Amino acid sequence: MRTPLATRLRLVLLVGLVASCKQAAGQSPPCPPLDTTAAWARTNRTWSNESGLHWSNDSLRRVLLRLGERDQAPRAEFGAHVADTLYARQLMRLDSTLAAEMVLILDRFGLPTRSMVGPAGSDAAMLIIQHSWPLQERVLASAKAIPSGQISPEKLGMLEDRVRVHQGKPQRFGTQFNTGPDGVFRFAAASDTADLDARRSAAGMPPMRQYVCLLEEAGMRVDRASLPPAFRP
Repeated sequence: MRTPLATRLRLVLLVGLVASCKQAAGQSPPCPPLDTTAAWARTNRTWSNESGLHWSNDSLRRVLLRLGERDQAPRAEFGAHVADTLYARQLMRLDSTLAAEMVLILDRFGLPTRSMVGPAGSDAAMLIIQHSWPLQERVLASAKAIPSGQISPEKLGMLEDRVRVHQGKPQRFGTQFNTGPDGVFRFAAASDTADLDARRSAAGMPPMRQYVCLLEEAGMRVDRASLPPAFRP
């Protein structure tokens, strides 16, 4: 059974979103600068640091990096085209193609981890997985079964949110928004919103207010009334 288009159009924070925001110059008001000294930024930076690292499968890493580039290239203008059904269908076809390649990788090598392909390679794999519902439950179970530190806590949090929202459960990290034909992004229900920013920080995600601002700066229309009360204007 095919998943309805409106269900497929769920937003997860795009890798490279900050870079995309810089390209969206001229929009107003600008977001405040990211606090690179904050705990969330240190967590993110620690994960991404490949200095002195060695991984076991460099050829697979190169394959994953190319897949990640293919995944992200058409998403550079995501915010501007989210209500375009032709664009959405093209993304869905691309996601299906990349997912089929990822299935082969998962079946042969297992989940690409930090020790296998380095942080960048693992993150590229998670990009493909984030955009393929048939892979998400499988990978989430695999990721939770391996030692911590092998998968980015940010990508793992996003994946958990995606799976929970798809299952009709409240998300935990506030990464997910739903969008419909009007192209407006509405926050998906979340649990324990009082501690939402604390969970986000531990996972290497910026505070919710900054996250929403970055989404808007990238061209996405967010229904702020759908946010938890503490994060509304």
